[in-house]
Amino acid sequence: MLFAAGVLFGGVFGSLFSLNPVVMVVGTIASITMAIVIGAISLFGLIAGFALLNHKQWGRYVIIVVSALQLFEFPLGTAFGAYSLWVLFHADTKRIFELEQP
Repeated sequence: MLFAAGVLFGGVFGSLFSLNPVVMVVGTIASITMAIVIGAISLFGLIAGFALLNHKQWGRYVIIVVSALQLFEFPLGTAFGAYSLWVLFHADTKRIFELEQP
């Protein structure tokens, strides 16, 4: 979420300080769009992370999707996404989430 805020403020203020009307409009719209996309992925990951703490099967599926999307965020996102996918597809992890919850 902090990265989304940084993209939003950095992109908007960078566009406005260019003093070029086309760059102001296009840069601001692009920054807002990217901040919304990054923020949505982060929010899904945050909510699914709490579900993982409670061993909810749907949280595992959401984190798999979020981890796959993180693979495109080179270099740290790629490392974290690959590690998350490796852990979530491991047989022991599958067994934990398939157990009957009270």
